[in-house]
Amino acid sequence: MSNKAMSQKAKILIFLISFVILLYGASSAFFAKEAYKELAIFMEVIQKIRDEYVENPDMNKVQDGAMRGLFDALDPQSTFLTREQFEEYEKRNTAGSADAGMVVTRRSDRSDVFYVVSVEAQGAADKANIRPGDYLLSVNDEEIHNKSLLEVSSLLRGAPGTGVKLTVFRGNQTGLQDIELTLQEPASTYVTSRMLDGNVGYLRIASLKGASVEQTKVNLKTLISAGADKILLDLRSCAEGDPAAGAEVANFFLNDGVIYFSQDRNGEKLEVVTAAPEKFLTDLPMALLINRATAGAAEIIAGALKDHNRARLIGEKTFGIGSSQKIIKLKSGAALILSTAKYTTPGGRVIQAETARNAGIEPDFESPNIAQRQNLAYYDYDEDDAVEEKYRKIQERIQHIQLEKALEVLLGVEDAAEPLKKAA
Repeated sequence: MSNKAMSQKAKILIFLISFVILLYGASSAFFAKEAYKELAIFMEVIQKIRDEYVENPDMNKVQDGAMRGLFDALDPQSTFLTREQFEEYEKRNTAGSADAGMVVTRRSDRSDVFYVVSVEAQGAADKANIRPGDYLLSVNDEEIHNKSLLEVSSLLRGAPGTGVKLTVFRGNQTGLQDIELTLQEPASTYVTSRMLDGNVGYLRIASLKGASVEQTKVNLKTLISAGADKILLDLRSCAEGDPAAGAEVANFFLNDGVIYFSQDRNGEKLEVVTAAPEKFLTDLPMALLINRATAGAAEIIAGALKDHNRARLIGEKTFGIGSSQKIIKLKSGAALILSTAKYTTPGGRVIQAETARNAGIEPDFESPNIAQRQNLAYYDYDEDDAVEEKYRKIQERIQHIQLEKALEVLLGVEDAAEPLKKAA
């Protein structure tokens, strides 16, 4: 036997051993009896590729492709990175602290494209007229459909002043748009507050990263000191931050009980996060504003306050992002990013469901309602307004409608309308 043939067989043997180890580490279920049959089929396919493919296959590439194929069947947050890809990811993470000011994900119903969940006000994406709901197809003329969420997110970070070219698809328009933006440092202030009529303290949280928790505490105490006897918490388009930050903010309004828990694939609880009485700040009546761009840590707040009947939720159904990932480094230098748990509200609702229909947190009062949405199509704007200006005016109108509705609910206006019925 030639050295070349022996080398080929060695590569296949190493590949198969690596595959078995991966299966074992990712899920013990693969070692059930039925899994052995699937593994036998996989090994047969590899053998056919080696023996009968029209060219001598590069088994390293075959291995990388097989690994990616495994993760394509999982959730959007799970992925496999080769050694080179993981090294590039780590390099970008240390290249600078500037970002594009937007949150992207893969949608369960369209896993081949990246979806813009939210856009930070006055951030790089906002200034370039990127919108929530846009589909991201390429970065710097490089298609990203075969990249992981982790890789694409890292492509949107870097040194301040770095230019990035994006190709996006907007559902209500034909063709693709090339949009250029300049990465900028994230905002240092994520929380603002003010007093509204009726002694309502308005508290706006744009992000739950950085110093947002401490900023929330300071602003909330300031509102209480200023005489607020009701709190309106605005989490619209808040889509960044760790679950721990969401739990801390929820704790400001809850003095006991479960805030959220994580569970494995069998529904077993892995971690239960409860309110700490010493972190509780107020029991003032409150309402909570949410929309389709409310995601992640903000959904933990919304779910906890809703399930404990602590606040009425007004606006739109939230996006539905709620899972934890573990980075597993392999000896080869490659890495697995594997979702290991999903976050669940105190009442047992899984925030990140398998379908978009079941994901997210439902509002108690939908706003705008169906009639108002129909009227938005005829909203009075100047005929010579540019498309982006029309879009901004409509968004401002939607925000105003939602704010008015929240104040009606919070102040107990009699014609506030009936809350949504619970989904069947």
